[in-house]
Amino acid sequence: MEGLAEKTVLLVTHQVDFLPAFDFVLLMSDGEILQAAPYQQLLTSSKDFQDLVNAHKETAGSDRLMDVTSSERNSNSVKEIRKTYVEKEKQFGAPKGDQLIKQEEREIGDQGFKPYLQYLSQNKGYVYFSVAVLSQIIFVICLILQNSWMAANVDNPKVSTLKLILVYLSIGLLNSLFRAPMSFYDSTPLGRILSRVSSDLSIVDLDVPLGLLFAVAATSNCYASLTVLAVVTWQVMFVSIPMIYFALRLQRYYFATAKELMRMNGTTKSFVANHLAESVAGAVTIRAFEEEDRFFVKNFNLIDINASPFFHSFAANEWLIQRLETVSAVVLASAALSMVVLPPGTFSSGFIGMALSYGLSLNASLVFSIQNQCNIANYIISVERLNQYTHVPSEAPEVIEGNRPPPNWPVVGRVEIKELQVLGKCQLHEAVQEKEGGLDSSGKLIEYDEPMKLMKREGSLFGKLVKEYWSHFQSAEAH
Repeated sequence: MEGLAEKTVLLVTHQVDFLPAFDFVLLMSDGEILQAAPYQQLLTSSKDFQDLVNAHKETAGSDRLMDVTSSERNSNSVKEIRKTYVEKEKQFGAPKGDQLIKQEEREIGDQGFKPYLQYLSQNKGYVYFSVAVLSQIIFVICLILQNSWMAANVDNPKVSTLKLILVYLSIGLLNSLFRAPMSFYDSTPLGRILSRVSSDLSIVDLDVPLGLLFAVAATSNCYASLTVLAVVTWQVMFVSIPMIYFALRLQRYYFATAKELMRMNGTTKSFVANHLAESVAGAVTIRAFEEEDRFFVKNFNLIDINASPFFHSFAANEWLIQRLETVSAVVLASAALSMVVLPPGTFSSGFIGMALSYGLSLNASLVFSIQNQCNIANYIISVERLNQYTHVPSEAPEVIEGNRPPPNWPVVGRVEIKELQVLGKCQLHEAVQEKEGGLDSSGKLIEYDEPMKLMKREGSLFGKLVKEYWSHFQSAEAH
């Protein structure tokens, strides 16, 4: 009504609801145009068109045809359009008794907790939900207590360092990075570290446990379905065993590509994180030289490069699923054929129905099983990446057992202070001696007096230092 108001629009439809909104209607039958006229004129002059409109009224609710005027078509007000829609909905919303297709029911407004309670009331939902909530609460409480104990005892001399480290390792996996030497951080981009301690660590903590659970459950369901089919119709084993072997070969073929794609995804993700970290750190410089567009373009290119292996991994997954569904369909068809050719009375109809039911679920269970196994294989890449950083060569240990002092050290403590007032001039003397090539390592006092007297004294080291500094200063001013 707005964007196409000044355009020529051709609409081919059987929905006569829309016809009043158009300037011209062509009535066609058997590939020929029977009549062409505006809607109202066609409605009064053509019996075929009248029959079409009346049939639509009887089927879909009689008063739906819109009477759209030209002023309504040219209206640009969103508010008026919304008002018109609400009025039409109120006018035609109530279902009529003689209507064949009733209007779909829908609730209005917020239903509160009613849908949730209805959901939980099914199949012991309250019990499972309560167990899940209780487990989560216990986990959160234990995590808070663990962190609180760590915070309270980090400065406690009665708690050994080894115990603190063990508790900390149970909280996180960052001890290896904290103990890494500075050369590691000089040669490793920050984005590479952030990628591992964020996305990879999240996958290991959350996705891997759930993936293992789903993989075990789906695999057990798959083999259970195959077992039921084999017990009822042992002939299906001649087909199912080769099909299982073929599925495993497909899985290995998929793994060879998927693992490399996931490794590439992790590597390219590090580039994105590193470029972002560098851009944030140098934001002032980037703005000063007006290079924002170049950094934006580079960031988008890195994101595209990172998305490419993920897209190909998704495509490879779909490739695998399509072939697995074919395998399960072949097994099911073979089982059904075996049941048909069995002699009458071999199995009761109940067992045959159960076998067919398990065979129909074999498709979903096989696909779900292999898919979750593939997901676990992809998630394990994050474990590989984290394992690379858990074995970083550590810096020198905090405590060297062979060089530790006795437990009762120091037995006696004494501080002797000699010639404290000349401390600053001793440092100056060392600087002068180092400048001239031999430094007195004994720390003895060479000259001591007021600065002006030292400058006037012949051969004074302090005077030489001042003269040298003054000559450099004058040379800098001249330039």
